Amino acid sequence: MVSKGSAAEVGLARTTTDAATRQRLLREAAHQFARFGYDAASLRKIAERVGIRAATVYSHFPEGKAQLYDEILATVSSTLTERIARRYGQNTGLRAEDVIVQMCAAFWDFCQEHPDYATLLLRETFDADNSALVGEGGPAREVVAACIGYVEAAQAQSELPAFDVEAFSLWVASYMLSYHGAPGLRSNLQRRPWSPERAREQFVAMVKNLLQGATASG
Repeated sequence: MVSKGSAAEVGLARTTTDAATRQRLLREAAHQFARFGYDAASLRKIAERVGIRAATVYSHFPEGKAQLYDEILATVSSTLTERIARRYGQNTGLRAEDVIVQMCAAFWDFCQEHPDYATLLLRETFDADNSALVGEGGPAREVVAACIGYVEAAQAQSELPAFDVEAFSLWVASYMLSYHGAPGLRSNLQRRPWSPERAREQFVAMVKNLLQGATASG
């Protein structure tokens, strides 16, 4: 006879294993979607890389590939919203210029930690009108609106000089997403690979230079 205690332990172990398998499926699916796109990504290949049968995927994600993709996009959007929009879209007590630098650095760190997500964001922009993430009303738009809104409010309060916020935002997003989400482009343009630390330092320095240039000409 199995005691209640041991039955509970078995149940906990199964739950832990299921949760771990689910996370591995999401990570591998993100990699496959980033590399091949949604249509070309294979559920069988995702399962194979995780070490389970394709049919077992449906016990974790009943709607299969579509549910995997939706949950990955939901993770991307919630992380960006919490890490950037809500964190910096409020009074932090810092100078506006410092807040913008930290905001950009937080976005950089997100892309560096999750390069597959950066690639997915790039892919989503190719069909933005039909994207739940970057399309009209999508969470990526919320992040962009929060960032641009912060800068424009700081400009209105004379904490920052007048400069083209949309052009600045386009440069920041383009640089980050292409650096992390398109590694082939990066490797073709760099004569020597940068360390992650150097790449981050270079990016932050360029952001500061752009802001200081705007301040000097403002």
